[in-house]
Amino acid sequence: MPRQMRAQAHCIDGVLDVDWDISPIEDMFFIRDATTERISYNEQLRKLARNCLTRVDPGFPLKVRQGDILVGNRGVGWGHGHDHAALALKAVGIGAVLCETTGVNFKRNCINHGLPLIEIPGIFSRVTTGDTLEIDLDGGIVRNLSSGFKLQFVTYPEFILRILDAGGIYEQMRNEVENENISARQMEGVL
Repeated sequence: MPRQMRAQAHCIDGVLDVDWDISPIEDMFFIRDATTERISYNEQLRKLARNCLTRVDPGFPLKVRQGDILVGNRGVGWGHGHDHAALALKAVGIGAVLCETTGVNFKRNCINHGLPLIEIPGIFSRVTTGDTLEIDLDGGIVRNLSSGFKLQFVTYPEFILRILDAGGIYEQMRNEVENENISARQMEGVL
């Protein structure tokens, strides 16, 4: 995941509940049951993407381009700690979430799936749908290139940025295990 990104904003006002607004609870059950029914991971992602935020905006999945930015007000990711909502946002193509406030579980789930979520007071009133935003994760700056304003935010610590760089904690762990296995195989030939 790039530490600097530029994309179009999609603004959605109101509390966005994990199991109702962002991704219907039925999709969480679908994902849970998918392993026993042998539904591929890619098909699971397609299902999540098809229903992402459709209870708020029925056409949302058709409007998003890969890497676009969701801008929310207060209460983005409200509710349960189910991670299917973060996965749905990533599956539909959202590259980052900017909001006034969020829940700690939703924020962590987004990071775990490689989706930056940044709380920035004042962001919702400074962005409209269609604005081009630029995010600098290292510098802690969001620029609205359409209106010219800039807001600063507290940057993530380096270990979180490395998780995001890898595409999420699961990818980071997979890469680390793979690298350890390669090193172990290389050492077998030396000893």
